[in-house]
Amino acid sequence: MTMEVVAVVVTNNRPIELKLVVESLRVQTFPVRKILVIDNASQLPATEVLLGFDYVDVIRSEINTGGAGGFALALQSALLQPCDWVCMMDDDAVPRPDALAQLVTAAVALPKQAGALCSSVYEFGALATTHRRSYDKWLGWESPLPVQAYANQSVPIDTGSFVGFMVRAQAAQDVGLPNAEFFLAYDDTEYSLRLQKNGWSIYLVPASGIDHLRTEASKLSTSAFGAKHFYNIRNRIYVARRYSRLGVLAAVVKG
Repeated sequence: MTMEVVAVVVTNNRPIELKLVVESLRVQTFPVRKILVIDNASQLPATEVLLGFDYVDVIRSEINTGGAGGFALALQSALLQPCDWVCMMDDDAVPRPDALAQLVTAAVALPKQAGALCSSVYEFGALATTHRRSYDKWLGWESPLPVQAYANQSVPIDTGSFVGFMVRAQAAQDVGLPNAEFFLAYDDTEYSLRLQKNGWSIYLVPASGIDHLRTEASKLSTSAFGAKHFYNIRNRIYVARRYSRLGVLAAVVKG
């Protein structure tokens, strides 16, 4: 296969996890052209964490621009490289050895309007279906894809998290970058819907797997109200108003 893939990782103060992610990218059965790490003002700079790693470029921001700002910079930087696809992930998303190979194999078989391909996500040793979703275009509700869908080779979806989200370079050039103003949360949903609005489709590729090393404390449902909750609510309202047919009503429901 002659496809060129650039992998991007956004990191903030997770040196142990970051090293695991980058090591896993370096040993993929389908080799990446380049690994770009966006260091969002980590206390221990990523350049020190990844000292001696080949094929890795670190771009450091001296201020924390959040996941949304990090992915916007990551995709912008990746598109300066000669590439066909850009695979996006957080610093706690560890791709399994054949994760990229499975995505690339699927890309060959899928229509050229496939703008993004997503891996299956595993958390706490089990399939985490909340990362790949359907979107109700009337009221803006998202619902996880059912487990049965993961038995297929590829499945059309409406939205996917940036935990193993491989976007076609041509599609990214068409629709632009993730919205950096979101800072945290829901930037991946907005980006997914923007791709679809511009005629690109998104697919889940179940055979491609990513282990998401999240903790119980990181869940919105189990943590005290804070910045993540604020941005999640604010950004969900924005997306509902912009992408659902009953925009104002959907925004009220989301709020």
